[in-house]
Amino acid sequence: MSETALARMRPEKRAALIDAAAREFASRTFEEASLNRIISTCGMSKSSIYHVVDSKDDLFALVVTELAATARGFWTPPDPGSFSDGFWDRARSVWDDIARTWPDCPELMLLWHIVYANSDSPAVRRLADSVEEWVGAVLIVGREAAAIDVDCPLELQTLAVFSLLRTFDEWALHLTESENAAVGPEESSDHQFRLLTRLLHA
Repeated sequence: MSETALARMRPEKRAALIDAAAREFASRTFEEASLNRIISTCGMSKSSIYHVVDSKDDLFALVVTELAATARGFWTPPDPGSFSDGFWDRARSVWDDIARTWPDCPELMLLWHIVYANSDSPAVRRLADSVEEWVGAVLIVGREAAAIDVDCPLELQTLAVFSLLRTFDEWALHLTESENAAVGPEESSDHQFRLLTRLLHA
């Protein structure tokens, strides 16, 4: 990937490229995604695309990075240390903030689709590793505050919570796309948080 060429792109051209590529990768697996469709949608020539990125892999990694950065503009993970005082009250506040903020972030919705269609991608794996690292750090604070069960190994708790969060995200996607969802987003958020507390509570 040419960082120089990318930096020199006009903002509207860059935005058009990222948007077209994000929608393509969100609607298909990486193997099924077509550079030709992306090129056609964003109005750039093939030579212009390859002046910016070296391959479809490069473009995919760029899209994941850009969407994640935009999503962090809507919601930034709080410092794990902020959970030390009143762990579960803080956890509930953060959870409610996520539930309130995330539905208004279209980039995050695209990122969710991309992540679950391409979970084996190195770019997606790097993103998942950073989330899992943050979850682990928050759990350490909860264990030190005696708010979380310390008899269960931290590694198992981290894996369990991370897996549960992935399941919650997939269910949230289902709810947003279903016209006949049995529960609404707010009720779903309450169910999810109760499951987390049951899993972890000391």
